[in-house]
Formats: sequence, C-alpha cells, structure tokens
Amino acid sequence: MTAPHPRIARSTLINLAGLLIPTAVSLATVPLYLRWIGEVRYGVLLLAFTLLGYFGAFDLGLGRAVAQRVARQENSEERNRTFWTAFLLSAGMGVLGGIILYFLGHWLFADIFQIPAMLRGEAQKAIPWLAAIVPLIALISVLAGTLEARQAFLSLNASQIIGVIGLQTFPLLSVALGHGSIAALIAAALAGRLMGVLVMFWLTARRLPFVGWPALHRAEIGPLLRFGGWISVSGAVIPLLTIVDRLIIGARLGAAAVTAYTVPFNLTQRLTYLPYALSTTLFPRFSQAQGEDAKGLLRQAVTALTAIQTPFIVLAILLTHPFLTLWIGAALAAKMAPVAIILLLGIWINGPAYIPYAYMPAQGRPDLMTKFYLAELLPFLFILWALIAWLGIVGAALAWAIRSSADAIFCFVATGTTKTYGRAISLTLFPIIAAALMASAALPIILGISIGSVIFSISLGMSYYLLPEPLRNRLMFWRNHPLSQHFSE
Repeated sequence: MTAPHPRIARSTLINLAGLLIPTAVSLATVPLYLRWIGEVRYGVLLLAFTLLGYFGAFDLGLGRAVAQRVARQENSEERNRTFWTAFLLSAGMGVLGGIILYFLGHWLFADIFQIPAMLRGEAQKAIPWLAAIVPLIALISVLAGTLEARQAFLSLNASQIIGVIGLQTFPLLSVALGHGSIAALIAAALAGRLMGVLVMFWLTARRLPFVGWPALHRAEIGPLLRFGGWISVSGAVIPLLTIVDRLIIGARLGAAAVTAYTVPFNLTQRLTYLPYALSTTLFPRFSQAQGEDAKGLLRQAVTALTAIQTPFIVLAILLTHPFLTLWIGAALAAKMAPVAIILLLGIWINGPAYIPYAYMPAQGRPDLMTKFYLAELLPFLFILWALIAWLGIVGAALAWAIRSSADAIFCFVATGTTKTYGRAISLTLFPIIAAALMASAALPIILGISIGSVIFSISLGMSYYLLPEPLRNRLMFWRNHPLSQHFSE
C-alpha cells in the first residue's frame, strides 16, 4: 500500500482549520450570549437554529450530487451545466422550504415548545427572518459541493468561515447596539449568512469557472435528482435524528434544559471535525477511484482516523468537567459534564464511520445509508422518548450515543471494513474506558492529574502503534527533517 498523498494531508488540515476557527469564535461567544441575553432566551434562539437546521434538507441532496458528479467531469461546459441546473433547482426548493417554515414555525413556537409567555411574541416576530435563511442554506449546499468537487478546499473553508463567524457574531453586535429581541438576533444572523453566501458564490465563479448563462438543462436534472433523491431523503431523516432530541427536550423539559443539553452537545461535536475534514477531502478521490484502489484507501483511512482521534477523545473526556467549570461556572458544569462524557464516547465509536459514510455515495450508492436511517428512525424515537422521560438530558445523550454506534456498525458492515474497524477500536478501548471512569470519579487534583497523564500517554502509544506503516514512516520523516524542507518538496 502506498503512502497517503501529501495533498490529502494538506487538504485535511485546511478543512480542519475551517472548522476550528469558527469553534474558537463560538467558545468566546457562548458565555457572552448567556450573560447578555440569558439562559432562557438563548435556549429559544438555539431552538430556532435547530429548527432551521432541519430545513436544510430542502436542497434536495443536490450539494452532494454536484460534488460527486462534477468531480468526474473533465471539461468546464459539463461542470457548468451540472452546477447551474443544481443551483436553480436548489434555489426554488429553498424558497419553498422557507414558505413552509414560515407557516409551521408559528404553530411550533406557539403550541409545541415550552417558551415562557413573555418571549412568545418575540419568537413569533422572528419567524419571517428565520424563513428567509432557508434559501441561503440550500444555495450554500450546492456552492460548497462544487468547490469540494474541484478540491478547492481553501476557497471552500474561507467562505464558510466568513459565513459562520457572521452567523455567530452579528447577533451579539445587534445586542451591543441595543437590539436584543429574538427577532433582531435572527435578522442579524441572516445578514451574517448572506455575507458568507456572497463570498462563496464569488469564489465558485473563480474556481469552476463560470461559462455561459445560468440555465436548467434537462439532461442534468434526471441524474442529479436520482442521486440527490436518496441524499435528500437522508437529508430529511438525518436532521430529524440529530435535532429531535432538542425538540423533545424543549417540549418536555423547557428552554433552559435545551441550553443545558445543547451547549455540551455543540462543544463535543467539535471532536467530529477531524473525521469530517478527512471524509470531505477523500470524497472526490473516492468518486474518481475504482476497485481495490478505493478499498485500500478506505481501509487505510479508517485505521488512521481511529488512531489519530483516540488521544483527542481521551484528553477531552479528562478535561470536560474542569473546562466547563472554568468556562461557564460550577453549577452549569455539574449538569453538563455527564452529558458531554456520554456524547464523547459516542463520537469515539462513530468517528471512523465518517470514512465509509463518504465512500458509499462517492461510489454511487447513496441509497444504502438512507435506507438504514429510515429503518432506525422509529426505534430511535422510542428509545429517545423513553430515556428522556427516565433520565432527562443525560438520557438524551445516551440515546444519541446508541444511535451513533448503530450507524457506525452499519457503515462498516456495508463497506466490508468491519474487521479493519474492529481491530482498530479494540486496540484503543482501554484508555477510553479508563478516561471515562476517572472523569466520573471525584479524585484529588494531584492524583487526578497524575493518573490522567498516564492514561493520555497510553493512548498516544497505542495510537502510534495502530497507525498504518506509511503514516508512521511519514512521522519519522517529519521528526528527522526541518519543516521547511518537507514543505518545499
């Protein structure tokens, strides 16, 4: 097996940076939101964005369809036919999604979510602004898919960083200017998103590049919708699977509980950035590769990702409670830390599955994962409802971890990589369990630091042993040569 192409590593680092920079901004803004608008109003804002996330499915799966199709096309005219057809279809569906959200949102915020009476009026006034963001999300999907297909990861991440930072910081700017209602916050978020879309459109025009005038091409509609149809169904089910926990918490436990669950959820999801970055990098390569070349790349990526992510998960588990205490205070940390630890365990199990999850649609089988999502939907909803009723927000975290584990198992079975994953996960199991047990114990600080350091060191050693030989050789190369010499090659 050949060593991974250096461009894969560089592209993955670019994708990772594109996720980490907005994370740093988010870490800085969450305490400001809690201090400036309060836990309850922030919970309502999170419910609004959660609902908005579900309506991202109205892109019809065209973003992923464009990424797969454009990656295989060899001339600019073909790529433009695919892009403009997808762009116009996505724009139309985004407008339809916005209209549906406009009418559905009034019912949800008035009758379903347990929003304090004093905030219901604010929430109702915010719905038109919320609906206006839906078409932007649909367009972002197609633009991002095009840049991904062209492997223009620097342009993709630069534009996404601008949009996400605008989404996070413009509402705070609105509060600073004296406009702190929920409607004003979401209007400001719309402005931030719009800024990101304009930058992404300009960069797409440079990297595609554009040829001719925008038009729908009948020959492109069929292939795009057939591929995107499965992605679209998946796009409708996945948000339901991933946001329904917050919707049920909001309906049964109230907006404050949404905050207590969503803050650790969003925080721990940062550990999925590495799997997501690598899978995004590999998707166009999986689309182009065939046979054993694709399988070999798949197996190597699964093993490498399991090895690399384990020390990060171990460290996150060990530091969760101390970090939350320093970040948002001891009272909230006591409620959020158990949720975060359970979610981190689910991420450790599910993280390597991002690779086969990208592999299946890239190889022309977007239907496989969608069928599994449909099969697990009702059992998951039953488990989620029961565990929330029994354990509250901790039960919601446990249900999410169970579903993520089931998703991972299916991905590896469907792609024939169960043996590869089983070996990798078994070799890294001990430090994960040890970290979780220690994080749940009330140990003196000195003893905790000592034991935690040993556990983290063990995780590093096991991960190094697990790394595929080409990656270990590359690490030795980096150790023995100056960085400047390496990057000049």
